[in-house]
Amino acid sequence: MIETRIIKGVVPVVQTPIDAKGEVDVGGLTKLIEYLIGKDVAGFWCLGTGSEDMNLSFEKRLTVARTACAVNAGRKPLVLGCGFFALEDMLNFVDATRDLEFDSYHVMPYHPLLSLDRMEWMYRHIADYAPKPLWMYTSANWCRAFTPDFVAKLKDHKNIAGIKFSSSNTVDQLKVLGMAEERFQVITAVANQWYAALAMGSRAGTTSLAGPLPEPLQEIYRLFVSGDQDGALKQQRNLMKFLGMMPKGSKADNFLTGAEEKYMLSLRGICQPHMTGYYRPLSESEQAQVRKALEDCGYMNYIAG
Repeated sequence: MIETRIIKGVVPVVQTPIDAKGEVDVGGLTKLIEYLIGKDVAGFWCLGTGSEDMNLSFEKRLTVARTACAVNAGRKPLVLGCGFFALEDMLNFVDATRDLEFDSYHVMPYHPLLSLDRMEWMYRHIADYAPKPLWMYTSANWCRAFTPDFVAKLKDHKNIAGIKFSSSNTVDQLKVLGMAEERFQVITAVANQWYAALAMGSRAGTTSLAGPLPEPLQEIYRLFVSGDQDGALKQQRNLMKFLGMMPKGSKADNFLTGAEEKYMLSLRGICQPHMTGYYRPLSESEQAQVRKALEDCGYMNYIAG
């Protein structure tokens, strides 16, 4: 079993490539993992919200888990999602994946109204059951926001390895980042806040944008850790400009930005831009918007290269 490794740098939330029939595109997922390893990403956050995990059946999630773990083969830290609406499904997924090669599990509690007391019970229950370490995972888009006090109650559990703290509340972010230590990692998640998170002490950031476009995020990180704060801030502002140019209609329909990201992956020749279930792909005019944003912000060189 691989122990949870320290993660530093940019961690993609791995998209789930889908074929025209709605099945997991194993070949596309294989290409995606290999391409990202070639980009020297810091690790993988598999079966997260940006992976459309909430719209994948149990069996499709197993296909993703088996493929990603086999292709990665321990080369990079890999944190595997087991967050279902039903607790029974979470535990069954842990049983079905316990022999795969990965570092740890993560759980997004898809219960917007579940109390923090019940979420604490849930995390303790899964952490006690799981054969590998567990990461907490919070985003107010999907569940009740975690408070710093909530995180503090769970950080010393012997089988809880860390938390992905996705929040635009910088005060809470700063408090939770202050809890990081060797045995309890804290990573952030908002691409628009990557520079700010680094300034607050974040050592790693995860975002689905890093699937199709890891380079600008890695450049911000490289410049920041090398001491070029002005250069890092300039790159962050360019990234914010790019994100502000993304189509508004697809965001309104899907909420997730998977359609934009899969379209960019298709431009890189990695997979087709198909989405799962009720999510829709980009229209031709929206595709043109994405291409213009890539060109205007200087990112098309990454795509073309």
